[in-house]
Amino acid sequence: MLLALIGAAALAVPLLHADPPLDGTLSSQAWKSAQTVTLDWDLQGHKHAPQQTTAYVATDGKYLYVAFDAKQPGTIVATQHTNDAGQGTDDDVEVDLWPGGTNGFLYQFIANPIGTHYQYSSENSGYRPEWWSAGSVRDGEYVVTMKIPLAAIHGANANTWRVQFARKVENTGDIDVWAYDPNETDTTTAVYAGTMTGVKAVAVRPQPRVELYTLGLAGGKSIGGSTSRAGLDFSVPFTATSSFYATIHPDYSNVERDQQSISPTAFRRYFSEVRPFFTQANAPYNNFSCDLCSGLSTLYTPSIPTPRDGYAVEGKQGGFTYGAFDAIGAARTDSAQALNWANQSRTIHISAQRVGVYTGTVTDRSQEFGFDYSDQKHSSVWFNYGTDSGTNVVDGSRAAMYDFGAVWSSPTFVDAVAVRHVGQYFNPVDGFVWHPDIAGWGNYTAKAWLFPSGAPLRSVTASTFIDRYHDHTGALDQTDQSIAVDFLTRGRIDVNVQSGSSYVRLEPNGTFHPATQNGIFVTFGSGADNSNVNNGAQHGSSATPTTIGFSTGRFGGGRLNSWTLTSTMRAMRLGLLSFELDGNIQQLDAGPRYSQWLERVSYTYQANRDTSFALGARRIIGTPPMLDAVPQYQQGWNLSAAYHRTFNGVNEIYAVYGDASAFSTVPQFIVKWIRYFGAGKGT
Repeated sequence: MLLALIGAAALAVPLLHADPPLDGTLSSQAWKSAQTVTLDWDLQGHKHAPQQTTAYVATDGKYLYVAFDAKQPGTIVATQHTNDAGQGTDDDVEVDLWPGGTNGFLYQFIANPIGTHYQYSSENSGYRPEWWSAGSVRDGEYVVTMKIPLAAIHGANANTWRVQFARKVENTGDIDVWAYDPNETDTTTAVYAGTMTGVKAVAVRPQPRVELYTLGLAGGKSIGGSTSRAGLDFSVPFTATSSFYATIHPDYSNVERDQQSISPTAFRRYFSEVRPFFTQANAPYNNFSCDLCSGLSTLYTPSIPTPRDGYAVEGKQGGFTYGAFDAIGAARTDSAQALNWANQSRTIHISAQRVGVYTGTVTDRSQEFGFDYSDQKHSSVWFNYGTDSGTNVVDGSRAAMYDFGAVWSSPTFVDAVAVRHVGQYFNPVDGFVWHPDIAGWGNYTAKAWLFPSGAPLRSVTASTFIDRYHDHTGALDQTDQSIAVDFLTRGRIDVNVQSGSSYVRLEPNGTFHPATQNGIFVTFGSGADNSNVNNGAQHGSSATPTTIGFSTGRFGGGRLNSWTLTSTMRAMRLGLLSFELDGNIQQLDAGPRYSQWLERVSYTYQANRDTSFALGARRIIGTPPMLDAVPQYQQGWNLSAAYHRTFNGVNEIYAVYGDASAFSTVPQFIVKWIRYFGAGKGT
């Protein structure tokens, strides 16, 4: 049976004469004319799928229609009710499309058993076209029907597309797929997908898109008082897979992601980008393969202040992916250009990137080049090289970086080794560098053991990590060594235990400091995915997880004990209530004792597919853990509220109080309306 699955996944999509209704059932005669495929292989358990799933596929020339009939005798998990909220916490079914082949854009459409849906495109992380899904649940089975507009899919081949159909079972962690290869580890690898004929893109060139916003703000004097604003984003395609886009007087008023944290760290914190211009611009950038090299990139857009205007080009042509942008602010311009190439089999990838910053007092230019080879089975190698120059670079001979290494992996084992050098003055203004002036090596090894369905444990994953780095004088600069073991039970209890030690030398006094945290973390209601050893012991999360953790170790000039408690619970059928309590207590050898606490509570209410409401409150108080800095007491309250509703995919209304991303409450109330013209949002 396994040999029949490999290389045999091909689908000819029939043309419908009558469109099926989107009602979450298969009762329409139109579905009987659709082509069917079965999802016979569990990708995570590396076994035949224990449950039956049939996908129905058809087209009318304008839309792709897909239905899933999923048999499930156990509990069916469907907790999310608003589109684009809580992805990955429910059972779901998934369609992955590569209309341009293995080197084309990925388009992904996902829905849970009641039809709440999500979408993603590698073309634009803000991809939000209007599409439709419906679901129905009954004993031992659910059915999901989808209607996907072909006009929102770009760069299609004339005849053959790549396609994958998948299904996730939340309580067991099974991921069932149609097309299967024994080396496959996830559903979004194009070279392992099947093929589909009979579907073509509606238009050679996509429609232009305009997003016009108007905003009224009532604010306190501390933020400049009340005001009103207007602006727009627009995108003009000039080929089927390339666009010019721009933002004029950009609006970042609805930045509502709370990323505040007090978790102990010896290095700068990394924050995810949330501003629309930069999230659309990010696809071509930082495409450098590497293992054991987190904390280093030549482009980190959160470093760029909010621009007055922004202009960019991005696209794909054959094996090439490219992009360029200018973000123009007050007496400052930030720019970046990137070019990537991959062969058809995705075994060879070459990347180049340049980033520049120009202000009245600072000029900075960084370049990075990369090469990697993967056999798409077990082994890969990479090499990256970069330089930095400009005002802050005192000695150009110490302003380069390189890293190279190799990985050997299987679905349950990985071993990676890397050599890295980061010069003393390699620290791009628009980049992110945890620790300049290091040279050395690192190794990561992990092994997962999977247990049969009758066993109390689902998996056990063990991993080890070690590195050694010296500075330009030859002095030891950073050392890390750790071992971790992760246990995942059938009852979705995840236990992670880790032990080891870390030391880092910090400027300006060059003292070698311990930065060790060993501990145990227990999660109840964990997502039941198997460990992916290529990313450590990582699991998904249910909609209502609870995590308890404790860490301890030498940190700076004393001992640091850290606690964390997070929990989410149902609050009525459509609401979720979340709590978090984090604490750090550092007892210095010299006598002083410092503590810091983070307290957070939030409530979200998903009224329907298009409407949501959220309330949040957070307090941070105390002195953060110190390695060698002067103690700095912090105290800040943040209160925020947000209402969001979409209308027919072309209008959005926001009503927001405060700013959840700020350290302390911003005294403002915002009402904003966005209108979309032309192509769908993010297309």
